[in-house]
Amino acid sequence: MTYTNTVLPFFLFTLFIGTSNAQDVELHTGCDCPTIRLDDAYCVSNAVFEGTALSNDTIYASGDIKPVARDVVQHTSTRFQVTRSIKGGSSGTTIVRSTVGTDDCGFHFIPGKRYLVFATLEDGALHTDRCDATRSLEGITAAFRDSLAFVEAGHRWEGSVPLDGPCK
Repeated sequence: MTYTNTVLPFFLFTLFIGTSNAQDVELHTGCDCPTIRLDDAYCVSNAVFEGTALSNDTIYASGDIKPVARDVVQHTSTRFQVTRSIKGGSSGTTIVRSTVGTDDCGFHFIPGKRYLVFATLEDGALHTDRCDATRSLEGITAAFRDSLAFVEAGHRWEGSVPLDGPCK
């Protein structure tokens, strides 16, 4: 028996099974974010800062816990070392919450990575998700930084026309 006679059928079988299994996979579709302009994201955020994710903690629900095991997790809390406060006066360390369910828009921070965080104040705590303008600092382009500086300076857009005026 030659190498081709044993490996080729195995390869073809694996390729066929892998393709048929891939067709049965449902993509995660629970998060449906509207397109939000940077100036609007900045205006609705209570805090905007650059910082390094230090640690993540899982916060469990208390009280009426549903019988499904995944429902016991309420959210994650990520502790950040703030390196630059852009809006809201965050300094030192701060905590930002995000949801963790399989059908939500939770933002999952990786400890040790640097982020630009846009967060809103809800129930006395800062929250963010994938629908906010929060992102890794590694992926920020010069054009995005220019736009952020424009917004920080108190400017907005009306359609594609720049306006001089802070958040309403």
